[in-house]
Amino acid sequence: KKKVGLTWITVDGQLYTFRANDRSHPRSNEIYAEGEKISNEIIKYGHQYDSSWITRVLDEDETVESVLCGHSERLAIAWGFVANPNASKLQMVKNLRICGDCHRSTKIIAAIRQCEIIVRDANRIHHFYKNGQCSCNDYF
Repeated sequence: KKKVGLTWITVDGQLYTFRANDRSHPRSNEIYAEGEKISNEIIKYGHQYDSSWITRVLDEDETVESVLCGHSERLAIAWGFVANPNASKLQMVKNLRICGDCHRSTKIIAAIRQCEIIVRDANRIHHFYKNGQCSCNDYF
């Protein structure tokens, strides 16, 4: 059985944990609304969601976009912007390796929102810069 993806983010001194498709946060409606806003921004920027990173059959009510945007790091990023709309830096830890679609998306999010995003995944630290580049040089 596949390991559940978890992401931890500290916001205003409090630690929050997100899992894939998590709706347990009391402000999950706001988090998902922010996630949708971010998704629209990155699509406008030219991002196309990559279904090859989905390793299961989609349910009837799911889309490639909804599944990928439900990844734990995407929810943590959305929460970071809900809690601090003008955040200049978000830092998080993920228990699994970041998927390629989330990596590409996070580079775009950092550029659009002019926010550094640091993700420690199972393999390395990814520092997504405001110029849309990552410290791993896309080697992950």
